[in-house]
Amino acid sequence: MNKHHYKDLTIEVLDEPTYKFGSADNNFNYSKHYFGNGATEYPTSKHGIKLYQDGQIIDNCIVIGSGGATVIHQNSSLLDKDQLLICCCDTVFCITLPNLKIEWKTQADHATCYQIFKQQDEYIVHGELQVAKIDKDGKIKWEFGGADIFVSLDNEEEFKIVNDGILLTDFAKTKYKIDFNGNLMWDTYNLGKE
Repeated sequence: MNKHHYKDLTIEVLDEPTYKFGSADNNFNYSKHYFGNGATEYPTSKHGIKLYQDGQIIDNCIVIGSGGATVIHQNSSLLDKDQLLICCCDTVFCITLPNLKIEWKTQADHATCYQIFKQQDEYIVHGELQVAKIDKDGKIKWEFGGADIFVSLDNEEEFKIVNDGILLTDFAKTKYKIDFNGNLMWDTYNLGKE
């Protein structure tokens, strides 16, 4: 679960793997439902958002995505002023505060969006197949893909933002550095071929 603080409110973002839309048997029934593309037919991951004031829930919603499964962790959601951004499957959802209305949703990867970070007035999304930059209106500014997926099974850091760019490692262990405009600065695949 992630907790964010907005004015006098606390926001909880949590996994809801057993939630079923329209079921009376849910542990908690969300008042607003926001779906990614294909999620009404093929729901994969469900992330609940609960808004608390003085320890009481005052509003709630749930985002439901389709595609590669996601879980809530430290960098899967981000509070930026009066907007909550959350990765759910292949989509980044932007929810306004305090009314929990959907502002926009953007498919930022063809499989899975793992992490989101603020970079100046825009956002960098670490996806399974690519890294993307999204502007504050949800428009994709650029995308960068490697030779393989940006996933590691041996705890190697596959994504890291540094002062002058982003360091990436793909599944085949090729390393890349891109700048904040999505341009390749170097990679270990081509270093020895020049």
